Amino acid sequence: MSQRTMDINLMERHYKVNCPAGQEVALQQAADKLNHKLAHIKNATRLSHPEQIAVMAALNLCHESAQLELAQKQRIQELEEKIKLLQETLEQVTAEQRPGRK
Repeated sequence: MSQRTMDINLMERHYKVNCPAGQEVALQQAADKLNHKLAHIKNATRLSHPEQIAVMAALNLCHESAQLELAQKQRIQELEEKIKLLQETLEQVTAEQRPGRK
């Protein structure tokens, strides 16, 4: 897959980033989200060094990702339990309707 170099701006700094062809929009959206997070942290805290702000943003994003992953795992478990209950119900109904059963 070919690579394309893109210019992105984070905290008024310019970066050149390699990006797989066809992923330019996704990379720009990710950069915009990160830039928003960086600006929020800069405005909400007393941090002024870009490296400190970047570390806080990384920690916040990792925490958000972990929370989403946990919620997704819980939802999957709930759905698996519902599927199991539906399967058991179907098996019970099927067994009750077999010929020869009274």
